[in-house]
Amino acid sequence: MTAFQPMASLVTYPFLLLAPALAVAACSWRAARGERALRSAWMLLAAGLMLWTAGIFLSAWEDLFQHLPQSVAWFSDLAFFLYGVPVLLAVSSVSSVSSRQRIRFFVWMDSGQALITGYLAYISIFSVVPFAGEPLAPISAATLVLVYNAENLLLAVAATLRLIVQPRGGERRFYAILTGFLWVYGIAAHVYNNWAATSDGHAVYDVLVDIPFLVLAVAALAPWPKRVDIEAAQREQTLAMIIENVSPILYTVALLVLSISLMHHHFQVGTVGIFTALVVYATRSTILQGRYIRVQNELHEARDRLEQMALTDALTNTANRRRFDQALALECNRAVRHQYPLALLLVDIDFFKMLNDRYGHPAGDRCLVSVALALQSALPGSGDLLARYGGEEFVAILPATDEAGARQVALTMQQAVATLKIRNETTTGSFVTVSIGVALFEPAQGGVAEFIEVADQALYRAKQGGRNCIAAVDRGACSRHVAH
Repeated sequence: MTAFQPMASLVTYPFLLLAPALAVAACSWRAARGERALRSAWMLLAAGLMLWTAGIFLSAWEDLFQHLPQSVAWFSDLAFFLYGVPVLLAVSSVSSVSSRQRIRFFVWMDSGQALITGYLAYISIFSVVPFAGEPLAPISAATLVLVYNAENLLLAVAATLRLIVQPRGGERRFYAILTGFLWVYGIAAHVYNNWAATSDGHAVYDVLVDIPFLVLAVAALAPWPKRVDIEAAQREQTLAMIIENVSPILYTVALLVLSISLMHHHFQVGTVGIFTALVVYATRSTILQGRYIRVQNELHEARDRLEQMALTDALTNTANRRRFDQALALECNRAVRHQYPLALLLVDIDFFKMLNDRYGHPAGDRCLVSVALALQSALPGSGDLLARYGGEEFVAILPATDEAGARQVALTMQQAVATLKIRNETTTGSFVTVSIGVALFEPAQGGVAEFIEVADQALYRAKQGGRNCIAAVDRGACSRHVAH
């Protein structure tokens, strides 16, 4: 430019076009080769740079062929102004907290209303509707400088804020590159715009415009070490969620405010803007409400499944000790209130240790599962509960059942186990048998703990009677079922 001062325009514009084109190529390469979660962000940044490149191309056309003064707002200013829309979308497109739950349709809605917002902001600032055939409106150089400096500062601050709350590796890398570019570009543009506002033609200052794009191209292509700051991720999670959820609302609010302000001079444009804002807000609210209801239902179902798992024995798929304790306390209270009998059966597999030692623990587990199914099939009522009480012990709660009924259920259990014919040669025979203790709830003699103690004493008495017995405390001799 120093050597060919009379041809400064022809010398500078190729470089002003080449630098952002290199940055577009670098961002596009990173979008194709980089992490999948960051592709949309790199593509949005590339789209913004393409708008800027289109703006400098149109500026060259205005300068070299149309000879328009700088005070006239033309299509190049629209391209320069709208360049910030994809960049701002790139700032808010990467989710640090809820990336798996983002709705792709929302990204398109935000992009649409952001573009309309930028378009209306251009009309509001430059007082001209692009593509409407209206005469070009002059605007002061100071206003142009103020608009572009404010836009650059807004973008740089937004990117910096996202960088602060973005602790993860790949996403943080993107925001670090974007933040560095926007600050370098903002400073360079500030210096250049203030010089251009008071000068005419081109000078060495034009090189300032190339520097930010070259920095971005190098940073996008250079390798970057990956590091995840887990402690920072936990610390900044709340702020990141606030930013991600507030950003789309700001687009809608800005679109609504701009549309209302333009209604007086540009009624049709303002009406379209208001209608778009309302449709976007209603659509977003409806989708989020439906998503919230669905997630709540899924959470309730997951909670029910977890609760069921927490109350179920993993091996036998019967109730576990915790479920038994809860159910027994509940049934004891009901028996007292309604004055009906309540029986408890404590079942023990005879000589189970011998089976484990002789055939191994897998055979013992299969025995437990089979016996549990047999005992469950012997329960007559839907309100009866079978639970695994210990290693080889099971317990059954029988509401509204007297001693005769309890003994009958116990006998049915013994018969069901006998039909399994699980091999275990012992003093009770060739197959697995069970001993059962029977207890009846009597509130006058104590509470739940005493009730269980009585059943345990009855089971001990059944074992003392030679096993394969049904016994109750102080209720006479044991009754025995012999398996054949």
